[in-house]
Amino acid sequence: MRLLWQTPEDRLALLKDLVQHNSITNTQGEVDFPFYIKQTLNQLDYFKAHESHIQLMETHDHKNAVAAMYRSHVTDDTIILMSHFDTVDTNDFGPFEDIAFDCDTLSHAYQQHITEFDANHQADIESGRYLFGRGVMDMKSGLMMHLSILEKAIHEAWPINIILLTVPDEEVNSSGMRSAVVQLADFIEQENLKLLLIMNGEPAFSQHPHDNHYYIYNGTIGKAMPSVFVYGKETHVGEPLKGISANYLISRINAQVEYNKTLTEKYKDEVTPLPVSLYMKDLKEDYNVQTPFMAASYYNVFLFEQSAAHIFKQFHAIVEDAIHHCKRDLQTVFDTLPDIQVMTYNDLLERMTEKHGQDVIDHIMNAITIQDDRLYAQAVIKALLLMDNSNDYTVVTYLSAPYYPSVNSGQEKLIKSISKYTIKQMKKQFNRETKKIYYFNGISDLSYVNYSHDDHDVNVYTKNTPGFGKHYDIPFQAMKRLKAPVINIGAFGKDAHQLTERIDIKSVSEEVPYVLNKIFHKFFIED
Repeated sequence: MRLLWQTPEDRLALLKDLVQHNSITNTQGEVDFPFYIKQTLNQLDYFKAHESHIQLMETHDHKNAVAAMYRSHVTDDTIILMSHFDTVDTNDFGPFEDIAFDCDTLSHAYQQHITEFDANHQADIESGRYLFGRGVMDMKSGLMMHLSILEKAIHEAWPINIILLTVPDEEVNSSGMRSAVVQLADFIEQENLKLLLIMNGEPAFSQHPHDNHYYIYNGTIGKAMPSVFVYGKETHVGEPLKGISANYLISRINAQVEYNKTLTEKYKDEVTPLPVSLYMKDLKEDYNVQTPFMAASYYNVFLFEQSAAHIFKQFHAIVEDAIHHCKRDLQTVFDTLPDIQVMTYNDLLERMTEKHGQDVIDHIMNAITIQDDRLYAQAVIKALLLMDNSNDYTVVTYLSAPYYPSVNSGQEKLIKSISKYTIKQMKKQFNRETKKIYYFNGISDLSYVNYSHDDHDVNVYTKNTPGFGKHYDIPFQAMKRLKAPVINIGAFGKDAHQLTERIDIKSVSEEVPYVLNKIFHKFFIED
């Protein structure tokens, strides 16, 4: 039987087909996509004969990840090939939105409207070297290459087990990987498999504007979301000194958190991006002349070696300092300044539980039906603060979902060898200059393997994330069990999550597939 995905032309055709199937996060297309992948895999005789080797893994939000296994039966050595199949939406495409998933039609349309793009984009459109489309870079390119490798392994009967894992919802909350990691860890233990490597296929992300370097990654950056809820005191605008505006307090906090270099981290030559606000607003819904007395904000803070617990401690100290300065400044306008409390969510929860009882607290939390994890957290804190007047003038620090622990396998002997070999092969075969980076800067599902922090991090995170275990969960123990060196090798692309998202055709259809094949033979197949 003719092989399906082993020529550059066949790989491109498969990539276009993958992109054509809309799988925007939290849409019906994302729900349907795993069944399309199963049909695609069933084109291979191996899976027709081994139907049980394709498993749909249901997530808690009723989606499915797909795990397809090639079992060699001559070894227990195993490699996981990871990808995600969801994409961000297409609102940014404007008049091109209807063709955002049709690579050929979109590329033609861009050529017809080339004057609407800047000089750099015009050059890439005219070059014919790139394929445009939503998801073509992030990250159906990786899924396509993994399908190609899987087919080759089956056809040539490689003496290595391969598990192709592709998951939904990487772009929002990573519900796909957080669910799959538990089932995958159980399966690997039940089958007595020896996990040698976890390879992700996220594309190479630029490090700065107009960056044309190709990168491979020895790990993935972490991310925490320290947050703050401000509960001031309402008053009429004609009597401003009878209360304190939540907007005043939260704006002062924001000024000390956003772009604060103390919340960055350095590893060798790499530095985490500065912290930024992803949300800051008061919770007043309608216009009237009452001052806003509740406000909330949350921040994106990247991590290398630090844990969420460490960042939360730093964040809490910054918030305390900001409120200290607020008190100092407010003393010049208030005759008698009310005390402003600063506490963690865990402190607030324990206080309210002690005063009102666990049954009352459980009833309040269960009554909140908001689906969004961040808005749910706000609703929980708001409900707790409104329970009695002792909470006037209270600032609560907490953690919002999601949490992505960092992973770095750059000191592992295998990863050092694969990285060196990849750089050499890219230069030798394709004259492609390649750089190694320790932390993938695009955030990835590799965060949910190899968890290495101690129980203190788990305790701080779980106790200060409203709804943890009921509304949002991280399988820390399963993440510790799914332990192996990690590496990310994807194709060269540009402008992920933009209307000009594109992938280098030669990189995705020839270069990276060639190098992946060489890596398997060099490190896992040949004696």
